[in-house]
Amino acid sequence: MDEIDRNDDGGDDEYDEQIEQMIIENGILLHSLAALLVRKGILKQDEIDAEMDKLYDEMENFEQQ
Repeated sequence: MDEIDRNDDGGDDEYDEQIEQMIIENGILLHSLAALLVRKGILKQDEIDAEMDKLYDEMENFEQQ
């Protein structure tokens, strides 16, 4: 992804770490929710896998732009 120009006040590293932590926590939450839906028989694992493949493709395309 492209770098975003910000004012260099030293807070960028802390901000980046907070964003990274939020992404990790949200990823864990989504993974747990998906596992629960599979266990309850609401979704099939192959449906989740297909959606994840689409997401990764979209992320890759976004990074290339």
